Amino acid sequence: MKTLLKWLPAIFIMSCSWYLSSQPSIAHMPRFPHADKVVHFICFGGLCFWITFALKKKNITAIVLSSVYGIIDEIHQSFVPGRSSSIFDWMADSAGSAAGFLLFLLTIKILHKIKIRREETLPRSEAE
Repeated sequence: MKTLLKWLPAIFIMSCSWYLSSQPSIAHMPRFPHADKVVHFICFGGLCFWITFALKKKNITAIVLSSVYGIIDEIHQSFVPGRSSSIFDWMADSAGSAAGFLLFLLTIKILHKIKIRREETLPRSEAE
């Protein structure tokens, strides 16, 4: 059960992504140059962050899984009327995945340093 709970954020992001890529158009997309690439980057960055969280071994497997999901999503999108598949969208997915993975590692490192500093400042009896 605990393992399933760890996967919920990633499953939620994939579900939202799948739903949105099933729509012929998205009414509330940001309107600036390459906004769709930014959205892909952020979405897949978040996806990879949470996949890394869910995996026992924190390695590039999370990037590969996110990137493969990006390929699957682009293929799926190619069958939706009004939508198209793009290698550039997949590249934004993959770049976002790499960034999400690095953000996860950075977050863990920062949290570890905070924990160590906190333990150093506590009196010996409270730290145990």
